[in-house]
Amino acid sequence: MAEQYHFQVNLGGMLDILSNHLYKSPDVFLRELLQNGVDAVTRRRREQPGWTGGRLTVALEPGRRLTFRDNGAGLDEAEIHRFLAVIGQSSKTELEDGRIPEDYIGRFGIGLLSCFMVSDSIVVHTRPAKGGPGHCWTGLPDGTYTLEPLTDCPAGTAVILTARSGAEGYFQREKIAELVRYYGLALPVPVFFAGETAQLNGVPEDFSAVSRSQLLAFGEWLYGETFLDAVPIQTKHLSGVAYVLPYATSPTMKTGHRIYLKQMLLTEQGDTLLPPWAFFLRCFLNTRGLRPTASREDFYEDEALFRARDEFAAAVGSYLTALRRSDPDRLRQIVDIHAQAIKAMAVWDDGLFRLFIDYLPFETSEGAMTGAALKDAGEAYYVATVPKFKQLRPIFMAQGRLLICTGYASDGELIAKLAADFSLPIEPLREEAMEGVLQQVTPEEEQALSGLLLAADDALSVFDCRSEARRFFPGELPALYAMSDDVQFLRQVQSARDLSDGIFSDALSSLLDSVETRPLATLYLNLNSPVIQRLSRVRDGALLRGAVRLLYVQALLAGGHPLQGEELRVMNQELLGLIERSAGSAQEEGVR
Repeated sequence: MAEQYHFQVNLGGMLDILSNHLYKSPDVFLRELLQNGVDAVTRRRREQPGWTGGRLTVALEPGRRLTFRDNGAGLDEAEIHRFLAVIGQSSKTELEDGRIPEDYIGRFGIGLLSCFMVSDSIVVHTRPAKGGPGHCWTGLPDGTYTLEPLTDCPAGTAVILTARSGAEGYFQREKIAELVRYYGLALPVPVFFAGETAQLNGVPEDFSAVSRSQLLAFGEWLYGETFLDAVPIQTKHLSGVAYVLPYATSPTMKTGHRIYLKQMLLTEQGDTLLPPWAFFLRCFLNTRGLRPTASREDFYEDEALFRARDEFAAAVGSYLTALRRSDPDRLRQIVDIHAQAIKAMAVWDDGLFRLFIDYLPFETSEGAMTGAALKDAGEAYYVATVPKFKQLRPIFMAQGRLLICTGYASDGELIAKLAADFSLPIEPLREEAMEGVLQQVTPEEEQALSGLLLAADDALSVFDCRSEARRFFPGELPALYAMSDDVQFLRQVQSARDLSDGIFSDALSSLLDSVETRPLATLYLNLNSPVIQRLSRVRDGALLRGAVRLLYVQALLAGGHPLQGEELRVMNQELLGLIERSAGSAQEEGVR
């Protein structure tokens, strides 16, 4: 009769944590069996120098029973009580210093309990490889376990599970093969179905010696798609390959990786380990020297992780640097597809910046231009918003000047760095620079426009804006709004105040009231525009003020500036006034 014992833990609470909080899916039970099996083989290799065996086997009664066997170190009776009954204790602890050696994957006790997610009992047959009798340990979900001698037991450990109701799908050959390859593809110990010679897992530990064609073929087999390129990764903390996707993707795409810890799959998420710009890569990586979280589904963020992330960035950068010399056409193809991700890399890495800047495209008034073309373009300006760029582009095109749009992620930093590093005459387009873009009118023309300009200054004073007359093309653009950095700051404060209430709104109002001399924006009226020419002949002051306010709102919208409360009110008021004037004129015509 087997003697009954109790686990040294509240097993009911532990099973609730395992099922509902720690593990995302019951299939992790096989991950934990693989982990324990590999660690048992590793322990035997350490205890018996020269022993080169080591294998894991899975025997199945489909839909009913699974036996997972390793030929590793096994456990004696004292170790069974110590490591299978005390949850979280590890059979792999080195007693001399209390630490788990680096080549072990995890802890035995809590991992074995994951089997209760698919089975109502856990039966362990084990015999120590160093010699001694075998034992049968049976654990039950009520927190008890039994232990009895076992005569017919080979060295190592076998875990026997019987499918609980609803878990039969995990006891099928296809499912087991899928999970072994998913979790254990990179394990250093071979895995087989019992009685078969075909190995279920196995990849090289060092990818630096594998040819590009072999890497691409492996990636196609692993992920089911053809990649543009394969970057071998071999560093102190990392080994594997980063695949370059053949299509543009988004920074929000962060899944699809296979990231292992000591050859055991840890996560498909790259957020913690990989740099933010790596979204154009799909990685197969094995990590060493990093600490997993309790659920073994991510890494702790510590110095080792930060070093591994830097190593990854350096490896990718070195590969692309070599590619520029060996195959520039392939590098150009990568840049064409993944310009956004590469720009994000180049902003923070001087080496990558100099490597890629000649290839990277930027939107300009002359169409897309690479960094190499901008080096030879001569004088140029850049604006930081897409709407502003679109508003000014026709003006620069008509004058044969170059305008660069830096309204996209990373473009502003890259263009500024390009200008600084290569001493190029490329500057931000500030309000004072507009004087060189817009053509001055003659004194006679300005005199003829004096009535319009006076009415405009009166109408715009409430908006801290003044008017000036200029000529520019195209003539379809009647007005152009320009503001200094000071004006832009005040507009942002005003917008924040309008959207706030309470103390914060009062604080913003006090800030605005404390400005002694309000800086003025400028509304440039285009004398080449038929609209402005027509308004210059109008003598109705009210009509001029209303028209100028509408031109002001139109110029704000064309420049991509959000309308504030007073500007919205004025626009509605002037539109209603125009409608009423039109209705009144039509009524007078009807009377006649």
